[in-house]
Parts: sequence; C-alpha cells; structure tokens
Amino acid sequence: MKFVIYLLGFLWIAAGAIAILYTDDYKTYFTGVMTRLDRKILAIIPALFGLLLLLAASSTSHSGFIGTIGVLGIVKGVLIYFNPGGLFEISKSWMETLSGQGYRLVGIIALVLGTVVISWIQ
Repeated sequence: MKFVIYLLGFLWIAAGAIAILYTDDYKTYFTGVMTRLDRKILAIIPALFGLLLLLAASSTSHSGFIGTIGVLGIVKGVLIYFNPGGLFEISKSWMETLSGQGYRLVGIIALVLGTVVISWIQ
C-alpha cells in the first residue's frame, strides 16, 4: 500500500507545483473540467482518492491523520454526488471567482500536504 501513498503524494506535489507555476493555465483547465464533466462523474474522483487513502493509511506513521483525510475525501465525493442545497454550484462559482493568489495558496497547501504524506511513509 506504500505505492498508493507515493502515487497520491506525488500527484499532490505535481498539482501543487502546477498551480503555483502556471496559475492562469491551471485555473482555465480546472474551470473547464468543472464545466465539461458531469457532477456525478466528478464525485468519483475525491471518493476514490479518499478510499485509497483510507485503505493505505496503515502504511504510514500517522495513520489517523491520513485516514481522516481519506474519510474527508469520501465525504466530499458523497456531497458532490448528492449536491445538497446546490453546494456544488456554490463551490464551482467560488472557485471561478478565486484570484490567482488563491490558486497559488491552494497549490502551496497541496505541495506541503503531498510532501508531508510522502515523508510519513513507514
């Protein structure tokens, strides 16, 4: 299961680096994906990542934290799928109006999270 943690950690690092270095392109791509793909298909992504993190949490030294991130990913996928109170549209419009600095902040958080997750592998 270490492979899963390495894969997800490197994906977070790559996404964070792209968001920091290529902010405008990242924002255009992210907005396009949110517009083109159906909400129910998009819900699969965080739920799958969350499930993988939950299953692989035991191969890290901080399995509680990684497991919590996994549970949050599953909850996020469920919320996107069922969309209570138009939450997906509210989040989508918020992300579209987010400035370049906001996307850079999201990139920094992803970069740090990916690095931390990889460093906690046993």
